[in-house]
Amino acid sequence: MTHQERLYKALKSECEAEINEALLTLDMCMTKATAIGEHTSEHFLKEASKALDKLTDARDQLDTLKDYYNESSMFNKQQQLND
Repeated sequence: MTHQERLYKALKSECEAEINEALLTLDMCMTKATAIGEHTSEHFLKEASKALDKLTDARDQLDTLKDYYNESSMFNKQQQLND
């Protein structure tokens, strides 16, 4: 495996981990009220909002990585045509 491939996989894994962590937090906020330390509506909203921001950022990063790079070639041919 080349260092470019390893970097791509590491970045992709990082994004996927952030997505899963955010989804877990949202699931806990929605279904397991006792899993959140403070049980106030303000705290639930704050935690859910932070998780949604994290999910959105990670999805955007993963989509960008996939749009410009992929595992088979380090630069997506479609992007080369657009530039």
